Amino acid sequence: MARLRRFFLGRVGPDLLSAAVVQPVMTAVGVFTFLAGVLYLPSLGPTRVEMVAVLLLLAAVALLCHAVGQLAAIAERLGERSDTPPERRR
Repeated sequence: MARLRRFFLGRVGPDLLSAAVVQPVMTAVGVFTFLAGVLYLPSLGPTRVEMVAVLLLLAAVALLCHAVGQLAAIAERLGERSDTPPERRR
């Protein structure tokens, strides 16, 4: 009976707010935002200066999304490290 309970009530995947999920999702959001902007931009008919400015802005947003994913991974690792006793940190 205990095996059935553990089978049906056990966790299947990673925690949805863990870095294993947040990091790839934020990277995908950044890449999708950049590509969607690049593909939609010509239909707006901007001048060359406006196009360069918008592409730089889209690249900055993509980099920020990726950085947030990286920071989530760093914060999770630092949190795990602070939870362990000092004698086991090596």
